[in-house]
Amino acid sequence: KSSRSKKSSRAKVLAGFEAIAFEFKNVPFPASLVLSPVQLRSYQLLFRQIFFAKYVERQLVNMWSDHQLLKQMTALRTACSPTFSLRRRMLHFIQNFVYYMKFEVIEPHWRELESKLNASKEYCLNRSKHDDSTESNFPRTVDDLLNEHNQFLTRLFTQCLLSNYDLIERASKIMTTCLLFCTQIKFFMESTKVHETLENTRIERSMMRFGKKKKNSDRETEFRAKREENIQRCSDRILKEYRTENYQHMIKKFDQVFTSHLAEFMKNLNSDY
Repeated sequence: KSSRSKKSSRAKVLAGFEAIAFEFKNVPFPASLVLSPVQLRSYQLLFRQIFFAKYVERQLVNMWSDHQLLKQMTALRTACSPTFSLRRRMLHFIQNFVYYMKFEVIEPHWRELESKLNASKEYCLNRSKHDDSTESNFPRTVDDLLNEHNQFLTRLFTQCLLSNYDLIERASKIMTTCLLFCTQIKFFMESTKVHETLENTRIERSMMRFGKKKKNSDRETEFRAKREENIQRCSDRILKEYRTENYQHMIKKFDQVFTSHLAEFMKNLNSDY
């Protein structure tokens, strides 16, 4: 009992974005002949991987949006360079991975299957005009349709790396590392209060523009001086955090882990394909 409890306690608890999957409660006949529980499970695994990758991409894009705010502070550009570079590498990998699955694997194979299904439909509607003795490249019977669909799913599974445990494990580690990095940078951005500073500046700008205080030139000069002071204060605070040993160690560690997982992924990919 103790060993079982230890194993259960060590079991990974999936987050919502990791566990989400679509499901058909009742597949009507005759579609149930093609969409059996085994095929539906394959679609679930495929779309779960795509959704997970898209979620990671969304988090990295949000980080990129936050980093655009820091780029307004010229004093931070050199200090931010390692963080920006790592985020750029992660986003480059995820975007290419998603593009590969969606547009280089799923899209062409779906177009091929769709054309065969359309040809099969045309054959059934105009069967009297076709010569059954000639060879055809489209399904004519239910068995042919099942075979075409199974081949379609097999190609997707293989080319989306889902049939190779080592590759999918490496890809999952890379995406998990990207998520952890996004989380840490999000905490850092919240601690610097850069969003709060820029939002207050925006509000003051609106109040200055539509308020009725002083002359326009005096208000503009005062606003610019206060804005520069606030941005400089925020920039100094962020720069101080960037130069801490803990932050530099965190960025270096994430860079090493991401580089290591990516190298292992490419090594397995080149050896298997």
